[in-house]
Amino acid sequence: MSDGTVRSHTQGAGSERIFAATGKYPDDWHAELDAAGGQHLGHTAIAAWLVEHGVDGWWAQGVAIGYEQARGLRIPGQRSDGTFAVSASRQLLGEREAVLDRILPVVTAAFGFDPTSQSRGGKRPSARWTFPDRESVLLNTEDGPKPGTVRVSVQRERLTGPARMPDAKAELQQLLAGL
Repeated sequence: MSDGTVRSHTQGAGSERIFAATGKYPDDWHAELDAAGGQHLGHTAIAAWLVEHGVDGWWAQGVAIGYEQARGLRIPGQRSDGTFAVSASRQLLGEREAVLDRILPVVTAAFGFDPTSQSRGGKRPSARWTFPDRESVLLNTEDGPKPGTVRVSVQRERLTGPARMPDAKAELQQLLAGL
């Protein structure tokens, strides 16, 4: 979206970072994908093609999204299933599980119902709230960049169109501001 609600892939991972991780610049990958019929493959097949050509799986996803956006196959914020998502994040002091325990009641109160699922332990303890219209909010906690910090990220998923994105993004930012 051009209103800044969601960054395009090119605004995220820069060309130099992609080159350092994959050995090629995005434009080079895009040209190779064009030659391989990438505009007709679909996201999963594009990512698989990249992995077959030596790209780490995580980077393959990013290069595939960048390619799809560059070729007009998806717009920023659009998922491969056609729905849209927005996200926001914030750093908090504490440990992953303790931070999750501290913010679960706040987020639950904001939505008016308990999480529909939770995942404890591991590197990213999380909770998800699924709404009757199938939209959902995923809250993740993971170690922050500095010891004793936690990165809290929330993502509103399964939005049915780009028009919903600015309001959903603002809601997530307001939710995080209250933590």
